[in-house]
Amino acid sequence: MRFFAFLFILFALISNVDAQVSVIGDTYSCDKTDAEIVSVGKITIEGNDVTRDKIISRELEFKTGQELLFTDLCQRADLSRENLLNRSLFNFVYLDLEPDELKPNVINITIRLIERWYIWPLPIFELADRNFNAWWQTKDFNRVNYGVFITHNNFRGRMEQLKLLLRAGYNQNYSLLYEIPYLTSKQNIGIGFETGYSRSREIPYKTIGNEQLFFKNENGYAQEKLFFKTLLSYRIGYRHSHFLYLGYEQYTFADTITKLNPDFMAISGKKSAFISLQYIFKHDFRDSKSYPLKGHYFDFEFAKSGFGITGTSPDFQYVKTTFDWYTPINGRWYWASNLTAKFSGGNTQPYYLRRALGYQNDFVRSYELYVIDGDNFGIFKNNLKLNVIKPKVRNLPLIPTEKFSKIHYALYLNVFLDLGYAGAMIPEPSNPLNNELLIGSGLGLDLVTYYDMVFRFEYSRNRLNEFGFFIHFMAPI
Repeated sequence: MRFFAFLFILFALISNVDAQVSVIGDTYSCDKTDAEIVSVGKITIEGNDVTRDKIISRELEFKTGQELLFTDLCQRADLSRENLLNRSLFNFVYLDLEPDELKPNVINITIRLIERWYIWPLPIFELADRNFNAWWQTKDFNRVNYGVFITHNNFRGRMEQLKLLLRAGYNQNYSLLYEIPYLTSKQNIGIGFETGYSRSREIPYKTIGNEQLFFKNENGYAQEKLFFKTLLSYRIGYRHSHFLYLGYEQYTFADTITKLNPDFMAISGKKSAFISLQYIFKHDFRDSKSYPLKGHYFDFEFAKSGFGITGTSPDFQYVKTTFDWYTPINGRWYWASNLTAKFSGGNTQPYYLRRALGYQNDFVRSYELYVIDGDNFGIFKNNLKLNVIKPKVRNLPLIPTEKFSKIHYALYLNVFLDLGYAGAMIPEPSNPLNNELLIGSGLGLDLVTYYDMVFRFEYSRNRLNEFGFFIHFMAPI
């Protein structure tokens, strides 16, 4: 979906050269003296057709009747705007600060919002074969995945998450997620749950040459999974959050897999069932969640998989932490660094749960095609960015709603240098990148636009003297 959205935006930017363009910025001006004390007057919210007022007020770092230095109020207004944008509910947020006509030292504030589109019903139609031509030789509709994925990102206007996945056919996946971020009147405690069932005909069973090998079961399923997870969240103020997950997972694998790789499960039999516990703390002072340019971010994660209660349960735990730092240098130049580390303990991790470098966003750039398994790892990423096209706003023609017609975009050129290391307690000679320092560098071009979309195009070189062109859909750091 992101790829087609990118093509649409790119076409609109190229073809609509006469469209109105304006720089994104605050709509208020802090032109009063530092020593002047003002009082916050009436707060008016406009444009929230779906979102409840209390969800918006939760993000405001000022309140009616509060007395502040005017410059302090301006800073709080700017932070409030960042808070609202980082909730992923709005494409645009404007704050107007105006003196009251009768009381000049009273500042009335108008918050103008352009909401996003919240309901996304996405059809699923996937061919299980390598490509359409390979499938066309048999025209076997049993080798097709089909279904629908429905997401409601602001259910009931209370920022609740509702996701339903119905995926049938060759590989099947059914899941339901529901999260309530604010359960109490203080809007600081939330709950949620997720449950699902899936079964796949093909899964990775081993890593050789730092590339995954896959087993395909033509007459049945290679893996079946049943899971249930509950969430309890606690948000302190605006920038600190705690998350506690308690889950249950049950796996069933084909007999052939454990014969191909005895370390796949690390236990006897073909079934594994266990309870998992996960705690995450987030300290977030970034100006933008989707593409930060200033501020910092820190998180800490502790996870326990299984407690060794039964013979079908793994028993290991890990600690993982991330620190990101963003700073403007001068003019259009920016710097960003990231440090991520993970340390595991307990019994040997089974292959199907082992995660080091090459999964999600934990990878050294230029090694995207490799998997470096291990029990512990560290990554150090660095970016030097040049803002080629400053953030701009453009109104696209022929689109009746501002939820899609009014877009913002910016373009950044960057150079990067990444270092990484994945350590395995039991070295595997067949995977030469394990227990080795990984170095990657290259050039990148980032297109940032609305709906938290980031399109990255990178050309990089790794320590193996391999060059590659890669596309990603999230910020590098």
